[in-house]
Amino acid sequence: MKEQEKIKSALDGFRLNAVLDLEELSDDDRQYIRERSTTIRVRRKQIIYSMHEKPKGMYLVRSGKIRIEQVNYDGSAQILFIYTTGEAFGYRPLLSRELHPVNAIAMEDSELDFISASDFLELLHRSVALSNMLLTSLSSEFTVLVNRINLFAQRGIKERLAFALLLLNEKYHHPNAILPESDIRLSRIDLANYIGTSPETLVRTLRTFQEKNLIRVKGRSITILNFESLLILSGIMR
Repeated sequence: MKEQEKIKSALDGFRLNAVLDLEELSDDDRQYIRERSTTIRVRRKQIIYSMHEKPKGMYLVRSGKIRIEQVNYDGSAQILFIYTTGEAFGYRPLLSRELHPVNAIAMEDSELDFISASDFLELLHRSVALSNMLLTSLSSEFTVLVNRINLFAQRGIKERLAFALLLLNEKYHHPNAILPESDIRLSRIDLANYIGTSPETLVRTLRTFQEKNLIRVKGRSITILNFESLLILSGIMR
């Protein structure tokens, strides 16, 4: 338990707070969302919106996982965030009146609640609680980006992979699970794009971690075996 508390504390500042807790909204606001939102189903690898596209509304993840990626000038991708159940995304360009600067792509078959731009802005105008939640989320997004840029600029591939696995373990962890480890399932290309390296370098580093009994790899699945050693290797422990 103490080990997991240490890891949780070390990841503070890297953990995105994007959960939209509908219970904190008024009955009228929850009713408004139920009436105005539509549920959409997306398949793995399906694009939800693309860079330079006009924002259409806000998305709330009901199930599945969505990656937010930026495409570089050389065509390579960098995964910035991964959204999962209960988290909202896609609304920031509506507030700043900009085009989407990133792509949103389903990492697995997912269900999303969608609220159109006009309905979202109307709800935001009337709901102080929603405004406060989204302000907190945007502030968290900025903090996470700054900390991540700083970490990635100063750490090598092994350190970045160790950090990413600890963070992804939380993303994939079932809330009712007793054991701390998760079944982290994502493609090697996605994981490479998440830590900013090539798939070939990632595979070699995963093999090294496996040989040291830090992780177990089976197909696309990765399971952490030694949390303490990964935390030390990541260099984020305070």
